[in-house]
Amino acid sequence: MRSLNMIIGALFVIAGVAMIAGFNGITFLSVAFVIGLLFMVAGVLGCMSYKSNREDSVDSTWVVVDGATTFVLGFLIISNKLASDAAVPLVLGLWIAITGIRNLTRALEKADVKDSYFYGHLVIGLVNVIAGLYMFFNNDLLRLPVGILVGICLLVHGLNIFMVAITILVAKSGFIMSKEEMLEQAAKEVEEAHEAAKEAIKVLKEAKATVEVIKETPEEELDAALAPKPTENKPAEASAEENK
Repeated sequence: MRSLNMIIGALFVIAGVAMIAGFNGITFLSVAFVIGLLFMVAGVLGCMSYKSNREDSVDSTWVVVDGATTFVLGFLIISNKLASDAAVPLVLGLWIAITGIRNLTRALEKADVKDSYFYGHLVIGLVNVIAGLYMFFNNDLLRLPVGILVGICLLVHGLNIFMVAITILVAKSGFIMSKEEMLEQAAKEVEEAHEAAKEAIKVLKEAKATVEVIKETPEEELDAALAPKPTENKPAEASAEENK
């Protein structure tokens, strides 16, 4: 699955570069079907990679949302619902801007760790947001042709797909693992089991302590603890006195 996502990401980058380099002879309508098909394939692969090996289940949820959004956008492109050259950059810009916000959200979720995934999501998220917002201000700034704007969106989304591919963990089969790798994996599993056992023992001790406290506490005190507090009866008593 990682290899397929890498291939799709490379195709997006190639398509983006081609649109940027050949903007004088390439229009969006002339390549709309190919781009839409590419979007749909990327969306399907994104949804399929939802069940791939990942350390974070929240990250998997973001991936399937991105995949579904990409598929729907590809379907709209193939259906010629984005036939206007003026609307295409705005729709794609909004799409990659939202994708950038999602990447920034993922980065914030990993802010306490600040590993390579954090910086990857942070950088790609910023690039997405900046590129997406630029689509709305193109007429006020550089006034780039539609072909270049579409190429930028494709190029940026190619980076997004590469990031998705990187987050897929490749699990090696036991048949191709070396002895050192097998020992390392076994040691990791032992450590995880040890931590789980320590947590279970802690919970067990707390439960036993609670049982002992209940056993040693007289029954009348337990009933008093469950009885309503005097402050709870004051409003009722006050209202009764007023009625008298």
